[in-house]
Amino acid sequence: MVTSEAYPTGDELTFLRAYDDATLRRIEVVSDAILERIFRTEDRHRALLAAQLLAELAEAARRLLAVCAALRDRRVPVGRALLAPLPTSEDWRTFAEAVFEARPADLVRAMALDETAIDSAAELASISDLTRHAEVIRVHEGGPPVAVLEAAAAGEPTVLRLVGHDRAGQRCEFAMPLSEARVIGLGDATGHLVAMARDFLLTHVELREESLARQEQD
Repeated sequence: MVTSEAYPTGDELTFLRAYDDATLRRIEVVSDAILERIFRTEDRHRALLAAQLLAELAEAARRLLAVCAALRDRRVPVGRALLAPLPTSEDWRTFAEAVFEARPADLVRAMALDETAIDSAAELASISDLTRHAEVIRVHEGGPPVAVLEAAAAGEPTVLRLVGHDRAGQRCEFAMPLSEARVIGLGDATGHLVAMARDFLLTHVELREESLARQEQD
């Protein structure tokens, strides 16, 4: 049995709401703030902000998977599962392949949610290139990567290269041209991943709260 001492904020439901309000919401707030500023700053600072945006994307993906996995496997309380280490890039690949074109109703049922979460489940199942985030996740697994800026030919965007290590300690790299379209795409993807994670988690919390309220009335 999980006691209140197992959670940083008291009981499990309080912790889950705090997880949504701070852990997940923080990613959303930071990525939005970066997008608001990134195209109003000089090129070198733009590259540094893009590096942070990639870090937010990697965390958003891992948090989404953590929420989905916690909701699917109830052998461990959801709150306790969310306190475990974040999933790996290989976990993400497996997840991305499993959910693509899955029936939204099946995804909702597997997480023991209701129709409230069907729109987010449909969005998740419709994203054909979720696996592309695996390399971004991998380069962040061993901690913050080293950022390197590579000069580009005239008229071409600067290339941001991240050099890091995966969870096994193997060196890995990720490179991205800093075009306006790519940067905006990063921000949009991050926002969508966080929105789905929050919707799934809050649906679970609200269902739990409704169940507890009914028990108190009986």
